[in-house]
Amino acid sequence: MKRIVLLFLTSLMLFAIIGCKEPTIALSSSGAKGTITLSWETSDAKNLTSYYIYRGTNPTSLSKIATVAASGNTYKDSAVADGVLYYYHVTAFGKKESQPSNQICNMHGTRLTEADTGADFTTTVDDSPYVVENKVSFAGDLDILENTQLYVMPGAKVVFEKATAASIYVERGLFVIKGTKANPIYFSSTGGGYELRMVLAAEGSQFDYTEFRDLAGTSDTRSVTISSCSPTISRCRFIDRADANATTASLYSSGANITNCFFGGLDLKIEDSVVSTLNIESNIFVDNGTALMFGNYTTNPPETGMIHNNAFECNGTSVNNYYSADLSIVSWTSATTVFPLGGNYFFRSDIYNTALTEQGDFFVYYDSLCPNQTFNFDDLLTTHPTGIGPGWGTLPF
Repeated sequence: MKRIVLLFLTSLMLFAIIGCKEPTIALSSSGAKGTITLSWETSDAKNLTSYYIYRGTNPTSLSKIATVAASGNTYKDSAVADGVLYYYHVTAFGKKESQPSNQICNMHGTRLTEADTGADFTTTVDDSPYVVENKVSFAGDLDILENTQLYVMPGAKVVFEKATAASIYVERGLFVIKGTKANPIYFSSTGGGYELRMVLAAEGSQFDYTEFRDLAGTSDTRSVTISSCSPTISRCRFIDRADANATTASLYSSGANITNCFFGGLDLKIEDSVVSTLNIESNIFVDNGTALMFGNYTTNPPETGMIHNNAFECNGTSVNNYYSADLSIVSWTSATTVFPLGGNYFFRSDIYNTALTEQGDFFVYYDSLCPNQTFNFDDLLTTHPTGIGPGWGTLPF
């Protein structure tokens, strides 16, 4: 009797599987200003009545937002906010709900294409927000101006082709580059490099999981300038052009939050008054001319703890020049200032595993015009800190 019951139940299960085959749904999307459009194709399925549309801002948590009749295979989502990356999947419903389709993500905005970027490109309020997806090449400069927004999607590639150094210039605009560990974003140049300048960039500007390769200053030695704004920058890689002269990543009157980044070939220069939110933590600086520079101060120098848990490679010499020393102070203020170095790891490339832990280990340049400034060499790290840097890609540690 038990054997007969077991055979009967097995037959029912096989009938359910064969007779109620779920459709396989292939989902895709496209974005434009104000809308995200979903489209899908399904296999033939009996008793199909409708499709359910699911959406969320977290790939692991989606909720049903709409129902589409079985005769339809598109859905236009217009309830979208600027700069939000939405995740979607679709299910089919007949006698029961199918397994979800593949998951896709997208955001609304005017797409930048090769037709837009054949020369210098400047954002406009009417077409904002803008979105870069896949690969876009710029023949000239990119300017992101006041009351406009530009977002770069995960996995995108941005290439500058200008023969001389191009410029990414953000003046009061919003610039958001949000890659992921699985889908980082890449900026590069096939021409003369490019510089990144952010002046009064809008609040909310941020970079995540992005590589900026082939950086090169256009008008001076700054490859990266962050002035009078406080973007959040994390898990990024900044790499100078191999043929570029000594260049800097300059923070000028900035309260930027820069964490777990890699800087190759760029000196870190802190200029003018800092903002209380300044945080430079768990970064790696290598292949630079001067590990750390302070200059052009008026008030509010960095406080203890603002620059901490970083690794700085020192390549300086005894030459009396602020671009040739390990540490430099170049200032024109009479105020007495002590610049804190504690909580950071300094090493020289020729003694790779040996930390510089005392004042006598460093080549230091003090500008003769600023006799009242000095460094505090107390509490330097004696071992290379763990868990620093971007955590993706190949690093020299």
